[in-house]
Amino acid sequence: MSKFKKIKNSPRLVVLFICSLLLNLSSVSAFAEEKNTDALKEAAKNKAAETKAANSVEIEEPIALTRQHKEDLKHYLASEQVKPLLAGPDDYLTLVKKYTSANSKGVVILLPEWQQGATNPKAINFLRNTLPAEGWSTIAIQPSNKPENYPSAAITLAEQIKENELVIEAYKNKLSTMLNAVMNTAKEYPGIVIVIAQGNNAALLVDIYSQEGSQLPNALILLSSYRQSTHVLTDSVNEDFAKQLAFTEIPVLDLYLKYDNPIVLAKAAQRNSIAKQEMKVYYRQRQLNNTMTGYYPEKELLSQINGWLKAIGW
Repeated sequence: MSKFKKIKNSPRLVVLFICSLLLNLSSVSAFAEEKNTDALKEAAKNKAAETKAANSVEIEEPIALTRQHKEDLKHYLASEQVKPLLAGPDDYLTLVKKYTSANSKGVVILLPEWQQGATNPKAINFLRNTLPAEGWSTIAIQPSNKPENYPSAAITLAEQIKENELVIEAYKNKLSTMLNAVMNTAKEYPGIVIVIAQGNNAALLVDIYSQEGSQLPNALILLSSYRQSTHVLTDSVNEDFAKQLAFTEIPVLDLYLKYDNPIVLAKAAQRNSIAKQEMKVYYRQRQLNNTMTGYYPEKELLSQINGWLKAIGW
């Protein structure tokens, strides 16, 4: 008799056989479950390692705005236009275009507002490309960024004044060194030298030109000029700017827009009033009509510049 028949004929053996079979099935299931659990644990471990590796990757800081402007100028403009300029320990980029008319009138140095490029479309780039046909060689400067932590957010007014003065003084020193280097370059060309400056840089130039030892241009044209500062100090620093402008000996054309920076609009009348009180010679202020805030109407801008230059003999 076979082994199966013996089990079949014995109920007790049948029960033992079934129990044994169930135990085997249970063991197989437990083994499979354990194996599956190990696989899940391994997958989770690998995922955690990948996440940790991803989080440990160093994120590079954003490229400084000045560096972005410089790289854009080098990439998009012809190499013969882009000229490096060393001023003290700092290096700058200038965009040089020679006059294309029959006769040379001189050089126009173009200084945009801080945080803006040498090809700023609001006015600077138009003048850079248009003035050479009028007989002017142009040197457009890529300025430094606005000073960090300016205006000061200190708690007390005294601390704000002190911090603002330190930051602006350091910025003006660099700006003065850079302008002197550009002036030396401009003297290599025949004719007079005119500076056209924008925004805060325009106001700071007036401060620089009011000091002894500065190389002065033959004329200065201001575009939407004003002094930015802490809210409480805005009135006082712009009044100082207006007084410096009135006392400077340089002929000045002071242009601003109908739709302009609120501080520009608020302080333009003050500059004009103080200049008249001090009987400043060769000072003219004009408001230009524009449709886009901050953008100068090109034909009217050029007309105002040419008309003023003819009025003062150039």
